[in-house]
Amino acid sequence: MALSCDLIIASATASFGLPEVGLGLIPGEGGTQLLPRRIGLNKSADLLLTGRRLGAEEALGMGFVDRLVPAGVARSTALELAQEIATKSPTSLRAAKRALRQGIDVDLISGLEIENQAWEEAAFSADRLEGVEAFNMRRAPRWPSWQESGR
Repeated sequence: MALSCDLIIASATASFGLPEVGLGLIPGEGGTQLLPRRIGLNKSADLLLTGRRLGAEEALGMGFVDRLVPAGVARSTALELAQEIATKSPTSLRAAKRALRQGIDVDLISGLEIENQAWEEAAFSADRLEGVEAFNMRRAPRWPSWQESGR
């Protein structure tokens, strides 16, 4: 499940694994596809073929998790991060996420074209106008795209 997340915050006591091969299965739900995109082919092969578990420190070191926090605060840290992200432009967040996801497995020229399309979507949006105005007026932005969605 963690592999489906954009960012993974782990408690110092967390452990991770894909033990399916020891049960006569293979990881489903994207495990064989998402893990190599996150940590690379050879590290993924090590974990997928052996079923071994990772401690939190090793998971951080190999890029399996993005942030390591003390035991007991992973949930609150994740909620704080989500709240921080939620203050940003929804239009820009969608465009940046799409550029990241679509551009990761293509050549650089194609990736830059994807990025430019996403940039134009954000740059010519009402959110950009509001973001610049809010910055100049030293106030928090009121994103038009949130109002459009009825939020």
